[in-house]
Amino acid sequence: MIQAKAYEICQDKTNGVGQLANLQVKVCGLTNVADAIRAESAGANYGGMILSQGFGRSISLETVTKIVSAIEMPMVSVLVNEDIDTAEHLSRTAKATAIQLHGKETSAYVEELALRGDWSIWKAIPVKGKTEVLEMLTEWEPFVDGIVLDGWSPGSPGGTGTKFAWEEIGPVRDKFSGNLELIVAGGLNHTNVRDAVGYLRPDTVDVSSGVESRVGKKDKQLMELFMRNVRSLGHRQIGQL
Repeated sequence: MIQAKAYEICQDKTNGVGQLANLQVKVCGLTNVADAIRAESAGANYGGMILSQGFGRSISLETVTKIVSAIEMPMVSVLVNEDIDTAEHLSRTAKATAIQLHGKETSAYVEELALRGDWSIWKAIPVKGKTEVLEMLTEWEPFVDGIVLDGWSPGSPGGTGTKFAWEEIGPVRDKFSGNLELIVAGGLNHTNVRDAVGYLRPDTVDVSSGVESRVGKKDKQLMELFMRNVRSLGHRQIGQL
């Protein structure tokens, strides 16, 4: 019954024949060239790199340069509380098409960073509950191109693989303006991505630990399985899911 309810909600995010339209995939936490190539080959639309230091999947600028030299996949620069000059430098090195912010940035910071490059700005919101998400959506919608809903974990800016209550947050989707992208992260894997998509109707699903064999090491088979399940959502009628 839960799955049926989830996919019924999907109807508002489909085209005329009841199929999901243009769902994107970001494979985040790439730490090496081989994994980036595998993610691109599997069909990921974006790769994400943790450019701020001190986290389990943080990488050096040397590694960043090697990765972006080896692939053509659009990259997302993931940052936590960097000063604006450093944020610009890191993101340029990453050839970022989007910057994903997980820190305590101000709206003025975001406006300035947006002017410094031809990139989108995504703001991460750690999901505690519906009320908090609505408050932060109201705060950030005028300044960013996308909102990343991520699982909340005490003392962490995100990226912990923590799932949140999709069914509770699902109605928030209707509060997004037409130009604001929704990126869903937090505990996604090949077994649950359909339910997440059903409840939240995102533009992009963001996976990291759900396609890993260990922290920082992507698993080729898990990536392919995740991609297969996501792409099947765009080729099946809602009633068949």
